[in-house]
Amino acid sequence: MADVRKHEVVVIGAGLAGLAAALDLQAGGADVQVIEAQQRVGGRVRSMQQLGSNKEAGGTYIGAGYTRIIGTAQRHGVELIDVTPMLQFFREQELVLDGKIIRQADWPHHPANRFPDDDKPIMPWAYHRQLTVRENPLSEPGAWLEPDAAQYDISVRDWLEQLGFDDAGVKLAYGMNVSFGEDARDVSALLLFFRAAFSVAQRRFAPEGVLGYTARNGVARIPQAMADALEKPVEFGKQVTAIENDGAGATLRCEDGTRYRAQHVVCSLPFGVLRDIAIDPPLEGLQAEAVSSLPAQPMTQVYFRHKSNFWEADGYAPSLFTDGVAGMVAAARNGDDPNEVTSFTAWTLGPNAAVLDALGAAGAGKRVIAEIEAVRPAAKDQLEFLGMQSWGTDPCARGGWAYFRPGQITRFAAVMGDPHARIRFCGEHLGRVSRGMEGAMESGERVGAEILSL
Repeated sequence: MADVRKHEVVVIGAGLAGLAAALDLQAGGADVQVIEAQQRVGGRVRSMQQLGSNKEAGGTYIGAGYTRIIGTAQRHGVELIDVTPMLQFFREQELVLDGKIIRQADWPHHPANRFPDDDKPIMPWAYHRQLTVRENPLSEPGAWLEPDAAQYDISVRDWLEQLGFDDAGVKLAYGMNVSFGEDARDVSALLLFFRAAFSVAQRRFAPEGVLGYTARNGVARIPQAMADALEKPVEFGKQVTAIENDGAGATLRCEDGTRYRAQHVVCSLPFGVLRDIAIDPPLEGLQAEAVSSLPAQPMTQVYFRHKSNFWEADGYAPSLFTDGVAGMVAAARNGDDPNEVTSFTAWTLGPNAAVLDALGAAGAGKRVIAEIEAVRPAAKDQLEFLGMQSWGTDPCARGGWAYFRPGQITRFAAVMGDPHARIRFCGEHLGRVSRGMEGAMESGERVGAEILSL
């Protein structure tokens, strides 16, 4: 039988949340060991080098007001690059509905535009974001967990119908390549209000005129630098299969036979992955329900090289936002000149991501290229498939990020991250006042502080 490796704290998962917790625990004098099932750090932050440039998967851009991520990068010597000139180009994409391209200039008066008259200039991909900012009942991000907010834990569809939207309007406002859920019925409006409140709050911390940052040589440089700062290196290939708690501590068992013994365990795994771990004593009540039922968003990214500037031939913008399996086809500008398109990425979310996942990488590439060529013939034979990243089929992720269905926030959001025996939980899904990468960092710091306080 393998020896038991003993530490004060064992952190499961070397993503941003787990690494943030580990560094704070280490700074507080704790003996901490991070273990990771994969052979890399970063979790759902991944930077891949293809054809000499980064293809970012998961955490792509850093919000200009993300004080935790920005501060961490600065402390660990990771150079940040202002991507405002590049992000401006996302506003220049064209809309694709029912297999036809609609120019942004034509959208305000297009017969397919079902938005209220004052909102007709807003493009569908931006509409629900602007609407939730404008109609937000939350005064600040943390208010989404207050009892008074429960009245908004209804479906986005119900909320939009209350505002007077018909079926076609709902589909335009929240039905194409959606960030949360399968459609407007599948996500809580309160989650969108939380995201909107967080976005507004972040702007107060952003330098004037700056939309966001990336890290030189890839955003994954940040979690790598965090891991490099640990006194004990991350131990890779350690897939936890069981956590056994007793009065004095917890024993972790890994698939490769390794065992760890710790006074405290920090679990930063997404709930979809945590479901596969046998916990003794088992989780109970609302926490168990949350772990077993909280959904995560399917997200698949397909990467392409272009052989020519085909958009110059048809006169459309390089990028497209579609209602099909191609999702958002974004022209990346990762070179020194923000005007130069360096590659393309198709970001596909929700049900269409599951369609691509079922085809496999090569099949997904062919499917997306065929859809692009069907709407813009100038792209015929001009795109070359480079690769694919599917977070929905990744066994260490099981989705790009967590979301809440109607009623789930009220039911268990406030308690699903509570300590259980010797285990404490963190991750982007447990951010209380922050979302995304910033939420992951917030939750990791909170758990580290809780353990140190003991």
